[in-house]
Amino acid sequence: MKHQIDSGRSLGIFDKEYQYKRPESAATGGKLYWNLDDESATESELAEQMDFPLVSIAMAYDGFDELDMAQIKPLMASLPLFETVYKALAERDQRDPASWKPTGHGQVLMRNATNTVKSHSGRGLMRMLAEEMMRRSAAEGFRGIQIETISGAVEKVWSNPPAPFKATIIGQFHTTTFEETNVTGEVSYPFRPANVNVTKIFVDLRSSNSCSD
Repeated sequence: MKHQIDSGRSLGIFDKEYQYKRPESAATGGKLYWNLDDESATESELAEQMDFPLVSIAMAYDGFDELDMAQIKPLMASLPLFETVYKALAERDQRDPASWKPTGHGQVLMRNATNTVKSHSGRGLMRMLAEEMMRRSAAEGFRGIQIETISGAVEKVWSNPPAPFKATIIGQFHTTTFEETNVTGEVSYPFRPANVNVTKIFVDLRSSNSCSD
């Protein structure tokens, strides 16, 4: 997340009328009070400990500045299927890497993670951020944005970008039917009972071209 914040490519929506819950939060423009040692905190308790005006985020980074996998290992340890998702999508990606991968800065943006606080959900903020990111990136010369989605709402937005942008679903699978086979031939369904479509989408920001070969 820090990599994406430091990239300067991530966007957020702030509530300009936000009322701070604690005076010490106002003094710093917002503060997070999560106790990371408390593994029993409920969703509402975590939300109460978030005291800042940021209400929606769209995280991204320049694809030429790849993620440091050593920094991703703790995430993979806590979310074992995280690696499975990306591996499965990579296996379904039939593109020649040379056809889309960046060879320098300012070519391909990698969109990675989005969220809106529950109090502001349902207002279309995710779509607003997505389309703003497309417009800004195109204006800055980027030729495309790649995103992996595990949300139907996010998939809908990114697979149907506003004109003149064009989207292509590069690879996808459904969590109810995805299967793995171990060395003994035993088949398992690691994502069940999750019921969602997982996709990799590439949005072409150049109106006259298609991102596919």
